[in-house]
Amino acid sequence: MFCDSYVTQFVHSTIKKVWLEDIHREYKKSFLLKEDTLKNSFYFNLRRRLGDDFLEESNLRIFTEYFIDGERIDLAVVKIDPIKAQNDYLGNCVTKVISVIEMKYKGKYAREALFDADVNKVLSYMDKLDGDTMFYIAFIREIYFNSDEVTNWVTDEQKKKAKGKLTEMFSYGEIESNDMIWHLIEH
Repeated sequence: MFCDSYVTQFVHSTIKKVWLEDIHREYKKSFLLKEDTLKNSFYFNLRRRLGDDFLEESNLRIFTEYFIDGERIDLAVVKIDPIKAQNDYLGNCVTKVISVIEMKYKGKYAREALFDADVNKVLSYMDKLDGDTMFYIAFIREIYFNSDEVTNWVTDEQKKKAKGKLTEMFSYGEIESNDMIWHLIEH
């Protein structure tokens, strides 16, 4: 059995690796089409990297479309009560939400408001979940920018609320290299 802080840190480092290595590679090889395949790929690669043994020993599960207070989370890593899970609806057996990931994959004509809404959605989860939960936004935007024009999605005011709890993962096209750039910022 692993201690909670180790589990949280291992999941955190694995999520970052999935974004920078697996999602990047799969995008480059044309395996991703729109948001649903991004979610599927993230689930598959996160589960593969964490491994079933680690997930089972830590009583962790990865769920897509997980609901909290009527709102749907794209992907959540949760801790379950394995005894209760034998006889109850699995959704009722969650004892802790370890990680929350909201994803968006849009083309160049998408409104920025769609991305901003997901940032606000994730920030709203911070008020509803345990203080140890880690939060992520994972955005692919197929639009090209000059490097000096790129800013992140989280505003300075939002960073104050997110301090130490939010990782922003994003990809965009860079005009100079004519390639998609993959970044992450831990707030």
